[in-house]
Parts: sequence; structure tokens; C-alpha cells
Amino acid sequence: MLAIVLWTAAILTGILLLVKAGDKLSDKIVEVAEKAGVSPLVISIVLISLATTLPELLTSAVASYQGLTGMALGNALGSIFANIALILGIAATLRPLKATKAAYDNSLIMLSSFFLVMLLSADGSLSRLDGVILLGSYTLYLRWLFKRNAGKNVDGEVNEHATILDYTILLILGLLLVLGAKLVVYGGANIAEALHISEFVIGATIVAVGTSLPEMTNAIYGALRERGSISIGNIIGADIMNALVVLGVASVIRPLQTGASVLTILLVLAVMIPMVASLKRNHGLGRAIGVYFLSVYSLYLVLMFSGVKL
Repeated sequence: MLAIVLWTAAILTGILLLVKAGDKLSDKIVEVAEKAGVSPLVISIVLISLATTLPELLTSAVASYQGLTGMALGNALGSIFANIALILGIAATLRPLKATKAAYDNSLIMLSSFFLVMLLSADGSLSRLDGVILLGSYTLYLRWLFKRNAGKNVDGEVNEHATILDYTILLILGLLLVLGAKLVVYGGANIAEALHISEFVIGATIVAVGTSLPEMTNAIYGALRERGSISIGNIIGADIMNALVVLGVASVIRPLQTGASVLTILLVLAVMIPMVASLKRNHGLGRAIGVYFLSVYSLYLVLMFSGVKL
């Protein structure tokens, strides 16, 4: 019993480090980017998403390195699902989210990225070669995004430049994220073994939701401030990163078996496709689709803890 308490404390401490360091890192990355005169759209979709997705990336990478491939896969897929069904579900229910055409365009990339993961994992695994393909696809996406937004830099002249101290702070915050990820994987793996719960279930619930807290903070803040494009843009960027970068890095480190995740993939599609359709048709996400997202996430949890193979 004491061991479970200690493992739970490790998870909570790790999540706290991930959230706090991730939040600070997000602000610092934006600060450095603005000093360099980077486009606001690129900052929102790439840099903020990178900062808020670092917990998932580090957690899945550490889990894969330690041979916990079920947790690595569950964390990535669970985070993609939680980002839409739980986080956007809460945000859209609180206040309808409005978005621009750019959000719809990037949501198509998000959907395409997930279909690519499905295609590569059709043989029951994501190999190291598949991981390289996923990472290469993200590089092509960045090239397309930067090319599309060339010349749309931050208004005004840049009066400051990033200093050595700025980059040192980024490094320290990054190391704190690594420590947090290791604590979450350590606690999650031990609890899964002690309670005879699969690594995938732990990765897709406790770890996935915990490492998605930075996105949740940004999404809810954006909704309350009536900045729907911030909420939606961050989630789209984060899900593209989860599909292409998180799974890419994890599978390059160690091939991932994907046969047990069929139902999870179907549930992701059950929220991702309506999301893209709503952005196309309504230029945003209303309360009705927010309630639908939360209903699907509730079903997911019921299935998960009922022992249904996901």
C-alpha cells in the first residue's frame, strides 16, 4: 500500500513538474520567438504546440526507451483523443469557439497525419522506418507552414535579441520536463504492474490527461477570453505533433506494437472528423459539438475501465 502511495506521489510530482515547467517554457519560447520577429501564426501553431506537447514527447520517448511501448503508444493516442474530446469539449461547452480558415486548413493536415499513422500501423506495428517517415512528414509540414506564412512576421521592428541567458533558461526548463516525464513513467509503470492494469490503459488515461494539462490551460483560457483561434490552433498543432513527432520519436527509439489500439483509433476519428467538418461549416466549434465531445470521452472512460480491449 505504501508503495502505491509513493508511486502515486511520483506521478503527481512528475505531472506538476511537466505542467509548471511546460507553462514557463511556453512563455519563454514565445518571448524568444517574438524577439526574432517570428510570425504569430507560426508561434501559435508550432512553438506553443511544441511547448505544450513536450510532456507527451518526453514521456513517450522515455517509456519507449525503457521498453514500455504500450505506455508510449497509449500516451500519444490518448493525448490526441483527450485534446479534442476532453479539452476542446470543455472549452467549447464553456463558450463557443470561433476560428479562421487557417484553422480549418491546418485541421486537414491534422486529419491527414492521423490517417498516415493508421496506414503505417496497418501491419500491427510502427517500425523505426515508419518513425522516420512520420518525422519526415512533420518536416514537410513545417516547410509548407513557413512557406505559406513567409512575410507575415510580427509587426514592428525587433528591438531585442535573444541572449545566452534566454537559451540557458530554455535548457533548464527542458531538463525539468525530462525529470517530470521520468517520474510519471516510473509511477505509472509500477502502478500498472501492481494493479495488473495494462501499460496502455495507464498511458491513455492518467499519463495522457496529466501531460495534456498545458493544452487544457491554454484552451480554457482562450475560451474564457473569447480567443477561440488560440484554443483550436494549439490543439491542432499539438495533435499533429502527437501523431508525427511523438509517435515518430517513440517508434524510432523502439518499434511500437499497435494491434491493441483499434478501438481507440476509431474513437479518435469519431471526434476528429466532426471537428474538421464543424470548422469547415461553422468556422468554429459550438456548445453542441462540445457536449458531443465530452459524451464520447465519457464513453471512452467507461469502455477503458470496463476492461474493453482498446
